[in-house]
Amino acid sequence: MAEEKIIKHAGDAARALLKRNTSWKEKIREFFFEIFIIVIAVSITLWFHNWNDRLHERRLAKDFLTGIREDLKITADKIEVDSGRYQHTLDYYNTIWTQIKENRVDKLYMDSASGNLTNMLGFSFDNSRFESFKSSGNLRLIENQPLMQDITRMFTVTLPDRVASDRIIFEERRSAYITYIGTKTPIGPEGNSQISGYLNDPAIRFQIMWQGFLLNEIRDQKTVLVGDIRRLIGKIDKELGE
Repeated sequence: MAEEKIIKHAGDAARALLKRNTSWKEKIREFFFEIFIIVIAVSITLWFHNWNDRLHERRLAKDFLTGIREDLKITADKIEVDSGRYQHTLDYYNTIWTQIKENRVDKLYMDSASGNLTNMLGFSFDNSRFESFKSSGNLRLIENQPLMQDITRMFTVTLPDRVASDRIIFEERRSAYITYIGTKTPIGPEGNSQISGYLNDPAIRFQIMWQGFLLNEIRDQKTVLVGDIRRLIGKIDKELGE
């Protein structure tokens, strides 16, 4: 509708110059009057389109931040739940290493719970929303640049590094178990390693000590990661005014 009016006034401007029996002064006055109307109409139309586009962009940015906050919350909650479920494996390593050092090994406990020696815990997260927003070139819509950088760093560096670290650590752990424990100790009736009778082997003792230390370190790193994620969620809440 606005375009039609602009075309109409453009025609009126042209016709104003072609009028007969009208002074040039009057022609020019009518011509510039029509031009003035066109300029105003174009300016209003552009302003409206820009305002509408800006409103749409703000809605996109808000929807992204709201969604990414939920993705981060799910990730943090999952880390805490998984860490809680894996605590029994850490307890096993901590317990048997203490028993070894204090020379009071509980053989029944060490052997019956030796499945913890191969118990793995991977890490994953959902970055589909972030990648979709980034590939669409919409990260520019986040006006808070420090916040945008924090989100980008979390999804492109911090979380992927955690996934890669866990994968490497658990692959090496599986390989070390096969090499230093699994192929050296007999398997019990329930498929568990009868490790308690082989504690004089320096390689086995080292693996128990080292793997326990490594898993506790991973647990501590993930505790720090959860704190970082929740602080980022707090920054997003502040940006959203919640």
